[in-house]
Amino acid sequence: MAEHAIHQHQGEPAPTSAFIGEIKRRSPLAEALAVIALSLGTFAFVSTALMPIGILPQMAEGVGVSLGQAGFLVTGFALLVAMAATPLTAATRRWNRKWLMLSLLLACTLGNVLTYFSQSYPMLLASRLIVAAAIGIFWSTAASMAVRIVPEKHAVRATSAVYGGLALASVLGIPAGTFLGNYAGWRIVFVVLAILSFAVFIKMWLTLPDLAASHDGNHCTVAEAWRERPLRAAVCVTALIMTANFLAFTYIAPFLEQVTGFQTSWIGGLLLAYGAAGLAGNFGIAPIMARGYRPTLFVTMIVLIASFAALTFAGANQGLVIALLLIWGAAYTALPVLMQTWVFKAAAHLDGPEAPSSLYVSAYNGAIAAGALVGGVIVDHAGPWSIMPISAVIGIPALLIALKHAPK
Repeated sequence: MAEHAIHQHQGEPAPTSAFIGEIKRRSPLAEALAVIALSLGTFAFVSTALMPIGILPQMAEGVGVSLGQAGFLVTGFALLVAMAATPLTAATRRWNRKWLMLSLLLACTLGNVLTYFSQSYPMLLASRLIVAAAIGIFWSTAASMAVRIVPEKHAVRATSAVYGGLALASVLGIPAGTFLGNYAGWRIVFVVLAILSFAVFIKMWLTLPDLAASHDGNHCTVAEAWRERPLRAAVCVTALIMTANFLAFTYIAPFLEQVTGFQTSWIGGLLLAYGAAGLAGNFGIAPIMARGYRPTLFVTMIVLIASFAALTFAGANQGLVIALLLIWGAAYTALPVLMQTWVFKAAAHLDGPEAPSSLYVSAYNGAIAAGALVGGVIVDHAGPWSIMPISAVIGIPALLIALKHAPK
């Protein structure tokens, strides 16, 4: 494999030459539009993935199943992404990146259309599984494609932009879909999501550059990626810290109602504020990380863990709980950018970022499912108060691993 000199600019981590290959630079506007298209793809996929959370009772009633069965549309979705991301990413590793992205957005569109037409639970589940398979490949590919599109010095900004779609889905997509579902029915929500997904497909068609999978046709395998100790550490940290986060977040509504004493009508606004803080954390992390990756990672993890610990003792102090929610939201949404950067750094000498990224995606989505499942058992046996101290405890070993293995 031909080697190219890679330098860091302004402290930002530069992607490896294997990630970049021989790419003809385009105008800054064209590059920005392409990255925005990938960010919108994230927005479409995450909105589709998480939308059932806001309209679960309506969906359960619509296909005649219990809330518990309908809840599998979320946990089962995350489990499939965790299991399928790595093998499916490997199977598509030689695809042209633009055509792969277009195929994934078509799959998202198809999944939403089938969800609209679903008259039975098996059909509804099948439609969700189509999207789950596609989103695993998307997450494994989108950020690495973004850093290939832009100059090295803008790699972190491009990664932040891609993950900004996740924060935007939390702030805008899910609340808007929940509102629409309550007033127009849950099926209409998926019509809108299908239109959104197809619109992003068109934007990608018009703005994404035609990129080969890599410059020389060689690709790192999952086995090769897993042999890298720093990458294994990144996967373990992701699994632990995200399990802690989603254990707490999945059951934040009963915590706010039963422990803090907020009325149900407040919950939507509080989650909106949490998501807005997340937007600030996502887009604000790049310039902070430019001053030093390790300190930024450690402080972010400490703040997240401390938020869980503080919420344990905040009790009915509603003002303090609101402040801690905002801090939590900002810290959490900064972490995907930080962890994806760790993956890029750990795999910098490997050819192709997709296999390393797929391991990260599997860990992330496995943590979503694990947090929800473990949290459910904890809440049933010890009440919603207990999720915060347990989340803090789970986060501590993640911090210890990061202290030992995080890259500079």
